[in-house]
Amino acid sequence: MQLAIYGAGSTGCYLGGLLQLCGHSVSLICRARIRDSIMDAGGITLTDYTGQNEKVMPSTLITGLADETFDAVFVTLKCHQLETAIDDLKQLAEHGAQLFFMQNGLDSLDPILSQLPRDNVKQGITPFNILSRDNAHFHRGTEGTFLFHQTALTEQLAKQLGAIGFSTVLHTDMKPVIYGKLLLNLNNALNAVANQPIKTQLENHKLRKVYAAAQREWLAVAKAEGVELAQFTAVKPSWMPMVLSLPNWIFLRLAKAMLDIDPHARSSMWEDIKLGRKTEIAFLNEAVVKHAEKLGIDVPVNRKITALIHRLEKGDTVSLDSLY
Repeated sequence: MQLAIYGAGSTGCYLGGLLQLCGHSVSLICRARIRDSIMDAGGITLTDYTGQNEKVMPSTLITGLADETFDAVFVTLKCHQLETAIDDLKQLAEHGAQLFFMQNGLDSLDPILSQLPRDNVKQGITPFNILSRDNAHFHRGTEGTFLFHQTALTEQLAKQLGAIGFSTVLHTDMKPVIYGKLLLNLNNALNAVANQPIKTQLENHKLRKVYAAAQREWLAVAKAEGVELAQFTAVKPSWMPMVLSLPNWIFLRLAKAMLDIDPHARSSMWEDIKLGRKTEIAFLNEAVVKHAEKLGIDVPVNRKITALIHRLEKGDTVSLDSLY
């Protein structure tokens, strides 16, 4: 198949590399900086915390669309970047591509959905934490399963990704999936505030209790909206806050899978803060606040985390003490 990654950064390059390994012709639609890095390095290096180490060169590196046509395009832009890409996305859809929007978080498609042919709009999630390193090297630091809208195309990709060791689950309704993934992604902002590796953070009982409190708030909001969250861990979503709140001597024994991650892995929001980029907080913890306000539900923990991220975006220093 002719596939493309639109907005290929860390996550997009990793996904594109895997699809190329599946035998497809993959084009990366990216910034000149990314193109030059890949060309200088002679391809993309993919590694992970379990020992993966592969190098692959995408079929094409594109910095500006012309008349290209693709069977599918995986859109890996940040949530807040989608509106600026609407002309390109419309062109790709009009040329027949299925558009798979790979954004984590709530309501990211709302500003652009009416401008795109609905039959071409699908969703997906790349669940891994991907860290960008020098020389077009992209490192996966956590486990996870690919999630896609179920179509004939993704049914084929699921088999091919499975053959190279990456499991994929397909869904006909992505809303419970997006809501369920947000339960885990509420930690992205907390990790940025904590300013420490995810593994270290999860081993800290006080920080886990904050994470658990943020999850309880989102569970209450989702329940009020009548949405049952998809399950991503060994325990049900409703049990996650309880597990996170356990004392260390119990948690560290029960949550081995959760802690089986690269000891240096950090969240993408932490990386955005360090590089002075705008974060996706508006579609994560801040989205919880907005949904809660419509329902008259108080979510003080997610509101505090949101405020701390906005301060970090401005270059201020923050303290975790306000969250305890």
